[in-house]
Amino acid sequence: MFGTDLLAPTHILLILVVALLVLGPKRLPEVGRSLGRGLRDFRQGIQGVQDEARGMFSDALDEPTPTQPDVLPPAPEELAPFPAQEPTMVAAENLPPVPAEPFSPPAPAPPAAAEPIKPHAKIRVPPAEHDPADYAD
Repeated sequence: MFGTDLLAPTHILLILVVALLVLGPKRLPEVGRSLGRGLRDFRQGIQGVQDEARGMFSDALDEPTPTQPDVLPPAPEELAPFPAQEPTMVAAENLPPVPAEPFSPPAPAPPAAAEPIKPHAKIRVPPAEHDPADYAD
């Protein structure tokens, strides 16, 4: 219904008649000129963006990709082995004391005595009482 024949000649004529009635015969040419300028500026702006995008993509496609050289670069010079260091000793006076017994976590508290939960228990909620005074103007 709306997609077909949207710009039929009768529809365009109806739109022009309504525009003439709303704007009047003096302002209609001014509005038409400003609308034409706006469309022209919009098309030029879109064309500029499209040209810039085409330029960016064509530059990227025109640039040759660097190829891998067939010859490997020379190997780095041999490095001297890193000298091994002796482990350092720490004085026993600087260490924290070690507990005599190993650490054990505290025993969990026994569960509190509670009513067992019934899997399909029905909960009854009393109906709410409405006060008509709450809804008065």
